[in-house]
Amino acid sequence: MNDYWEELDTEILEKLTAAGPMDPVDLARALRMSPAAVCSCLAMLGAAGKVRICSVEATMPRPISATAA
Repeated sequence: MNDYWEELDTEILEKLTAAGPMDPVDLARALRMSPAAVCSCLAMLGAAGKVRICSVEATMPRPISATAA
């Protein structure tokens, strides 16, 4: 089973090395995986220091209250 995860990690890292920074959805398409699966793998690779996760955004912008500033 470890071979599967190692192969998957290698495939993701090779794709990112060749293509440069990618949106997780685009990476998922390129690897024929679900976006959720790719995000999970990227989180594990990030925790291991093998990738750098640079940006995230809210899916639904919320108004900022006057007291939050």
